[in-house]
Amino acid sequence: MTGLTVVVGYGDAALDVLRHLPSRFDRPDVVVLDHDAVALTSAFANGARVARGDGRDICALRHAGTEFAARVVVAVPDDLDGLQVTMAARSLNRTATIVAAVRDPRNQSLFTRLGADEVFVRARSA
Repeated sequence: MTGLTVVVGYGDAALDVLRHLPSRFDRPDVVVLDHDAVALTSAFANGARVARGDGRDICALRHAGTEFAARVVVAVPDDLDGLQVTMAARSLNRTATIVAAVRDPRNQSLFTRLGADEVFVRARSA
């Protein structure tokens, strides 16, 4: 396992989670997986490596390096999609710390039961 952090979904929720996570490295190795070109451009401008794809897709998660990651941040807009990403990431990497951002606080325990180590409730958008 490396110091790699894979971030699935790159937006405000991902940035909030990344700000609150302790970093053990001066220059963390971050790969952002997203299907949106604008999000990937922003991530690249912020120093991350990028991979285009859907986090629910095992092949896309592999391409991003999830199998070797120390940490996976799941920050997609929809909780159901986030749950699918969490389960897929956990199936690829049993030891990574998986941190998920969810919209509905009622989903916290479900995410924990199905693979997330930490769950952050993010504010709902209007």
